[in-house]
Amino acid sequence: MSYTNGINDSSWRSELSVFECKLIQSVPYYGEAIFKTRAGEALGFRLKAKTSRFKSGEADVVSKSPLWKHHIDTEALGSVPVKKSKLPVLLGYLRAEKMLSELNKGMELEFVRDAWYENEENPPVHLAINSIGFREQYRKYLECLASLLPANFDQLKRTSLYFAVNLPQADDELSAKVRQRLDNILQLIKHDSKIRFLYIDGHASAPADRAHNLALSKTRADLVEQYLTRRGIPQDWITKRWHGERYPVSPNYSAKGRAKNRRVTVRLERIEEIEVLPLAANDK
Repeated sequence: MSYTNGINDSSWRSELSVFECKLIQSVPYYGEAIFKTRAGEALGFRLKAKTSRFKSGEADVVSKSPLWKHHIDTEALGSVPVKKSKLPVLLGYLRAEKMLSELNKGMELEFVRDAWYENEENPPVHLAINSIGFREQYRKYLECLASLLPANFDQLKRTSLYFAVNLPQADDELSAKVRQRLDNILQLIKHDSKIRFLYIDGHASAPADRAHNLALSKTRADLVEQYLTRRGIPQDWITKRWHGERYPVSPNYSAKGRAKNRRVTVRLERIEEIEVLPLAANDK
């Protein structure tokens, strides 16, 4: 059994945003081959099948010249793990980049693996990914990569910001690392209209008394809040709390542990659905 596109079909498409860049080829009767780079993450590749076809194990991957070329070149790209599922193949950055390089050269990729529903004596399943129409969409994909946000929601939804012993005097004196993390959060909120709640929690290590630690943790939370509100985050989106030394994430008996406890966490929440109340009926 072979799954492929006709030689005159251009079945590549791109789905592009600041959150992720996708290159997708639809394969008739099989499903889709997807290259995806998400903001803040490396490139990956997956096969998405309409129903499971491949037997669990390993599939051979081959790069070869299209049939219409006079000279046929073939290169074995090795074997890849396969699961009996609708997502049978998931590959990381190195293999995915190699596959993109082969497609950009005009080569065709082929996955070869036995079908789970056939006897071993029967021919294996061949799944071909061709390069017709690839370069135009690949160019758009590369442009998309340059516009991706530095991090995605999953990476930023709970962010820990660490402070030195000596407190900054103003929010613009926060460390470069803290400011970079906060700037990443600001960029994400600018483009993700569902983010509407920010929870800022200040913490301290434990060498001082309770009152002093509460004051330190409040000051740290205040500095983070000021940095965000001065750059456009509405005050009513923010819930701010401070806890002193009550919630350590590491023992305070070492300098390394205390450094991890001198922190502010910023948690982001989305409004997944906006509830619309029905209009009240007019009394007559």
